[in-house]
Amino acid sequence: MAPMPCARIGSKLRPPPAPSGTARFSEGLPMPRHAPRATALLFSLAALTLLSACQTQVFSVQDGDMFRRSAASAPQDWSTQLQNLSLPRQVSTVQFKGQDGTALGGVFFKHPQAKATVLYFQGGGNHVQKDFRWLATLAADLPVNVLVWDYRGMGLSEGTGGTAHMATDSLAAAKLARQLGGEEQPLVYWGYSMGTLISSHLARIDPPDALILEGTLTTAQDWADNQVPWFAKPFVGVDLAATVRAFDNREALQGLRRPVLLLSGGKDDVTPPRFTKDVVAHMSQPQCATVVESPMAGHGGIHRQPQAREALRRFFERVTHPGTC
Repeated sequence: MAPMPCARIGSKLRPPPAPSGTARFSEGLPMPRHAPRATALLFSLAALTLLSACQTQVFSVQDGDMFRRSAASAPQDWSTQLQNLSLPRQVSTVQFKGQDGTALGGVFFKHPQAKATVLYFQGGGNHVQKDFRWLATLAADLPVNVLVWDYRGMGLSEGTGGTAHMATDSLAAAKLARQLGGEEQPLVYWGYSMGTLISSHLARIDPPDALILEGTLTTAQDWADNQVPWFAKPFVGVDLAATVRAFDNREALQGLRRPVLLLSGGKDDVTPPRFTKDVVAHMSQPQCATVVESPMAGHGGIHRQPQAREALRRFFERVTHPGTC
């Protein structure tokens, strides 16, 4: 007798709140700090449970789940620590308005001999007060100003998070970066993880002088599907909101004619190097892309690897002496 096929569960579950000791790692799903290994374990346990019941479960992630305000408390002297860690740059807290008047915030790192200005797009769940220690060393020895802004509903920014105002908020951040850095300075967008989706889509409507993508996604749905181990896929699925699925780096970069540096990590299981290769394969101007893979890097801190640091130095030299890509 043939085995009875499993039945799919029609209802969808929201991911549970992140328990104590976990973080909103990467793109919004509640994950332990040691993701993706723990993430794979989470989905594996779910798959084993559902296998015993011969059922398939779909986890539904809504638009706002991607931009939840962190409950983690920041040190009261975070701004003082940030300044001490950022020398020779001078650090100032900035505020600006979204199109609807919502107060948005971030920090500006001013370099005394800046040759370019970077507008930095953070990963999901990241914000200035929580991540100030590594944000302080983001540009390190590079002679650039850096504006890091918190997405609506996160950190220093008010309002309710989501994609509805992402384009206009990003435009406002780019305008501020040009004002603070000086209109004569080249402007470079630098996106990390989920921030690669946001920076690339802004580049379509307000092209920068150059673009840096670190830990690049193809789409948020590809990222979510990649978190489910192969043996769990028949039993566990992740369904992202349509507004989030609409962000596609392959489409956003297809016609871009600007220098693009793509940094990937050889040990990155969250946004594996094949994501980066897929994005470049869809570019109509692939000669504009420089791909650098750091073999020993995981998802976080790719830019700190020796191969990436050298690539960044060369890239900014190229940006400050513009030519055709």
